[in-house]
Amino acid sequence: MALLFCFTCSASRHSLAPAVAARPVMRSASSQMIFGRPPPAPPAPPPTTPATEIVQRDLVGYASLLALGVVPAVDWGPDAVNPARLAYFSLVAVGTLYLGVQRQDIGEASPIDGKSAALAPVFASVTLGGLYLVIKYTGLNPGGLYQFFACLFALLAASDLLQPIAGLGLAGALLDDPAEQPYDEKREADIMNSGAAPAFAIAIAVVIGYAQGPVSTGGTLALPVFAALNNLLGWSISMVSLGVLALDSFVAAASLLGGLFVYDAFFVFKSDVMVTVATQIEAPAKFLFAAVREAGDTRYPFSVLGLGDVVVPGAFVSLLRQVDVDGLEADTSGVKPSARSSATKRGSEVDFVYFYAGVGAYAAGLAATFVANYVTKAGQPALVYIVPSLLLTAVATAASRGELPQLLAYKSKRAEAAKVKRDDMKAEWKAKKAKEQADTK
Repeated sequence: MALLFCFTCSASRHSLAPAVAARPVMRSASSQMIFGRPPPAPPAPPPTTPATEIVQRDLVGYASLLALGVVPAVDWGPDAVNPARLAYFSLVAVGTLYLGVQRQDIGEASPIDGKSAALAPVFASVTLGGLYLVIKYTGLNPGGLYQFFACLFALLAASDLLQPIAGLGLAGALLDDPAEQPYDEKREADIMNSGAAPAFAIAIAVVIGYAQGPVSTGGTLALPVFAALNNLLGWSISMVSLGVLALDSFVAAASLLGGLFVYDAFFVFKSDVMVTVATQIEAPAKFLFAAVREAGDTRYPFSVLGLGDVVVPGAFVSLLRQVDVDGLEADTSGVKPSARSSATKRGSEVDFVYFYAGVGAYAAGLAATFVANYVTKAGQPALVYIVPSLLLTAVATAASRGELPQLLAYKSKRAEAAKVKRDDMKAEWKAKKAKEQADTK
């Protein structure tokens, strides 16, 4: 599920590479007027922040997570491995969710409506079940093809993530304060262009190294080294995906979480499907940490945290952050939001009440997962613990602020603007094809 969900987001990210920008929307005259009234204006695209400014703003977080990538490459020994693994998974998961969601300020978005959110668990189940059947009952090995596409997406994601970092580093501008030294478009473009080749070179070097494989499967890499390379690729996929996910409403977000809660619980507690696929197919769709195994132990040599356990909750937290940005308006019944609106602004600042509550709820749910894992000595479906924590926290926060009806009715302006952008692109493409066909006649 993690790979399917992330890949969809990553593919959408690169197919919709231009930021969601203002563009005139062409409509027929009949659709422009309803009983003589013009329809509501399409939502204005959200303000965008250059990728270089995002990196400068969150430089401490980026540097910390990149430094954290060294942790799984260390051979910790039997006494320290469990505390190191717990600390690493906790920090990388919460840190990735926190920083990844804030990348939505770049202005690119792949909208997810209620129907797509509701169908996501169905598609995930079919894909996971199909892979399981191939592994279990045929002599075929889908791992090679699966890994190829996973590495391709990871290559694109890592290049995209590292490009502004490399460009700023080469320009000696990593420590610049964007508030004091804002860049014009030319300066921004120069920095991004200078970082493109180094970022791609680093990304492809990591992918080539990763492709050597761990010694446990006949490869050449020590388990800790393989885990570190895998995690850099998985981190890149997670960060880029979280920056573009745009669930269109609170109902859609709750539907996605609810469906995947059932999906995760069933395939972990009621079958061996999830564990079999996760351990038999090696691809950068999970965070790994080398486990201590005695000689002759044939169990999977890594502890695992799936990317879906970061990206799926992150999609919900992303919506909560957008709630803070948009603010909650009066609903159709005339109920007014709390005077302490979630989008209370001080100048250009926003009080990210729902966002921080969501990050805290995710950390609490993840901690509950690790406690259950320790108590039961068995793998746990993280979403079973994370989903209730997120939903209950969001609802409780809204209720305490007198904003529950508004939250339940909330629709994301960011997602709506992305839909308008997507529809415009489709209309342009159709018009271009029609013109080409007319010219050939």
